Amino acid sequence: MDRINSGSLSVDDIVSVAWMFDIGKVVDISRYGGGRINETFLVQTLAGPGEKKDEHNYVLQKLHRIFSPLVLTDMDVITNRLEAAGLITPKLVRTLTGELGITLDGSCWRMLTYIPGMTCEKGITARMAKEAASLVGRFHNALYGLDYEFLHKIPGFHDIEAIMTGLDKTACAYRGTEKYSALFPLAERVLAEYQNMEKSLQKLPDRVIHGDLKLNNVRFDESGQEAVCLLDLDTLGRDKVVIDIGDAVRSWCGSSEDGEEGCKEEGSCFDLDIFQSMMEGYIPEAAFLSGDEKAAISEGVATVTLELSARFITDAFEETYFTLDRERYPSLYEQNRAKATAQMRFYDDFQKHRTRAEQFIAHYM
Repeated sequence: MDRINSGSLSVDDIVSVAWMFDIGKVVDISRYGGGRINETFLVQTLAGPGEKKDEHNYVLQKLHRIFSPLVLTDMDVITNRLEAAGLITPKLVRTLTGELGITLDGSCWRMLTYIPGMTCEKGITARMAKEAASLVGRFHNALYGLDYEFLHKIPGFHDIEAIMTGLDKTACAYRGTEKYSALFPLAERVLAEYQNMEKSLQKLPDRVIHGDLKLNNVRFDESGQEAVCLLDLDTLGRDKVVIDIGDAVRSWCGSSEDGEEGCKEEGSCFDLDIFQSMMEGYIPEAAFLSGDEKAAISEGVATVTLELSARFITDAFEETYFTLDRERYPSLYEQNRAKATAQMRFYDDFQKHRTRAEQFIAHYM
């Protein structure tokens, strides 16, 4: 078990944590996935005679400091609800003492069941988009009407007003610096676009949402054709359902988050064909969806894109939140500036296609 590039964590530390969960004999641990927030490891345990290997794989995560241990209780409630509705979902594995997770040195750890399949970072097809959006519709449907008060709430999460105010204050605090000269034009544009946009989302009902429907949080089967389940249930909570859909559109219908993949056609970063496939999959499954919510989907896309742009710019100034991709960027400043620029490129192209997108949604009104 010497393959872990563990950063500040030693291999022995991670192995010791894994042994605290009721999973049997650990035989291998390796880094897993490309998450930007939590630290994730694939844990392999000794399979018995005739047992499938996948049944003895688990996912160990050290949660980001923004998540308190209460998030595990929320996740346990939600995954039980999803399972009862017939949906596949990762489940928490309890510790040897029966707890949902453990807290060590202020960090919360959890062990999850492993769902066989694949995730996709980019290059989603229309068929995959329809399948995945259909799954999101079933996910929302299963949680519709759930009477549960979430224990864990991320301060300011999807609080667009607070995020924009925070960006403005942060930019002002760096006035006169090199960062200010480089970032302020972008920050100023994001703030202006948000100030001038229609804001009808406040009128919509709050529903239970996933909260982070980026593409790699959808688990597909091994063929990549069937959407199996949603991953990373840390951000569950109550908010406008079009925030969830808008975030999915932002992630699935564009190039990679920092524009690396490029665009489908010259000057274009919003894929209308993928968007239409998503709506074909999602809207018929989301039986609860009101006419007002359908009409607000495009506003949700624009809002979430501006929100994420603001978060990237804020962290480009502060360099304290997102995880640095050291293989591609020398600093969080460079990384987040690139990502914010790519998000605004997507925003501009979505606005060019917005009328056609809304016309397509109108077929379902």
